[in-house]
Amino acid sequence: MVKLEVNTMKTTLARRRFLLGTGLGLLTSASWPRWLAAMEGMNKIAPLTATPGFKPDVELDLTCQPSLQSILPGAKTRVYRYHARLRKGPENTLLHLSGSYLGPILRFATGQKIRIHLHNRLDEPSITHWHGLHVPAHMDGHPRFAIDRGETFVYEFEMRNRAGMAIYHPHPHDITGWQVYQGLAGAILIHDAEERRLALPDGDYEIPLVIQDRLFNDDNQLVYTQHMHDRMMGMHGDRILVNGRPDFKLDVDSRAYRFRLLNAANARIYKLAWSDGSPITVLGTDGGLLAAPVSKPYVMLAPGERLDVWADFSGRAVGEQLELRSRPFQGALPAMAQRMMHGGMHASSLPLGGDYPLLTVNVTRKVTDSPELPQTLADAGYLDMPQIANPDHPVPIGIG
Repeated sequence: MVKLEVNTMKTTLARRRFLLGTGLGLLTSASWPRWLAAMEGMNKIAPLTATPGFKPDVELDLTCQPSLQSILPGAKTRVYRYHARLRKGPENTLLHLSGSYLGPILRFATGQKIRIHLHNRLDEPSITHWHGLHVPAHMDGHPRFAIDRGETFVYEFEMRNRAGMAIYHPHPHDITGWQVYQGLAGAILIHDAEERRLALPDGDYEIPLVIQDRLFNDDNQLVYTQHMHDRMMGMHGDRILVNGRPDFKLDVDSRAYRFRLLNAANARIYKLAWSDGSPITVLGTDGGLLAAPVSKPYVMLAPGERLDVWADFSGRAVGEQLELRSRPFQGALPAMAQRMMHGGMHASSLPLGGDYPLLTVNVTRKVTDSPELPQTLADAGYLDMPQIANPDHPVPIGIG
């Protein structure tokens, strides 16, 4: 079923390219919306190569390739994965997630010059997009730069982001969702001098947590878009994976941690809350650190969104357990689609807006040293009224 779906997508893409090379294609595309015609009319661009005058502080190889991974008991699962090799730069540039098929965490610092050699070892086109980074347009991984098997694309850019979390994932036309679902995804942590002055938890006390939902068949293989409903409303799985592993458990000391959370699901939204009602203390979001910590009873996290969370276990006893859960909510899908997920023909054992655990925290060691939560964090770049371009004539934005 999965293979048929991918072949169908490839055939459709090839047919569109053929039509655009003929008079029939030109007549057909004339009736398309301008943005769609522009996308369909993309010509393949020769892969970019290294620039002799660019002197990188960090240089690495990033290869997208098929692989096998033990995820569930029994047969191994066929996945796609990013494999990275550091050529030059600090040793902590790459952080590999233990037992995971997900790409390594990439650590960069503001001001670094970065060169990345992307190698495609898949049997389909791919290109990598740096989701959330301020990079030149030709370095952003637009689908028109997609490379075929055996080709290499070289990225060169300076890290201009403030401290925060970004994402890297594939971005080929028509098959982005499929490749992400197969495992091509990873996180980027950016650090700067302003953040370092805060002395936030780091090293073993800074934990990346990549949350996904996936659907497996009886042979432990990933299942993608079984029905038209999945294509219309997004692909939702029935099993939660954290850092590529099911039933994720995290052993912690009785002290403060920094959790770097990423929703890497294709469509699922999470309502994050601690099982005992403790507040979620947020240090930062997609744009980086906040001006000051914010504590809420729960926080919504949509696909692609990131959270920087202060998780303090300093008052807890050894042996105590705590769950990070997704709590019930409504309104993320039209009523008909919601009914289908809960009890209709495409019902899921993990319906969107349900109540279910994401991971379990176990306090395994008592310690006495723990940092204090800073009361101020960073200059988040908020604008005052005199700095706004149109304070007397705001532009209304309606969402329906």
